[in-house]
Amino acid sequence: TGLLQCCDLKDIKLAYQLNKALEKGDNWKFLDVDRLNGYWSKFFSLLCMMEQIEVVLKWYKEMSSSLFYPSPKNILDLLQALDAANQLEVIPSVW
Repeated sequence: TGLLQCCDLKDIKLAYQLNKALEKGDNWKFLDVDRLNGYWSKFFSLLCMMEQIEVVLKWYKEMSSSLFYPSPKNILDLLQALDAANQLEVIPSVW
């Protein structure tokens, strides 16, 4: 659960460092599918809050092609980020 609590700190730099460690070698194998998806869900919500919309969309495309299944909260976070960036026309391409 330490991985998940890290993202609650709202520290995007720390989240990126954690993500880099998770992606190194086979480290991701230490988490089962539910915990891994929980991690990605929290990481993505943090991205939506803290990053520029272009970065959020880049991560969304990369993450959704892997094992990440966006939760309803993730979709809401993405919609709020698009709205805040005045990019609502992007919605059909992410749907």
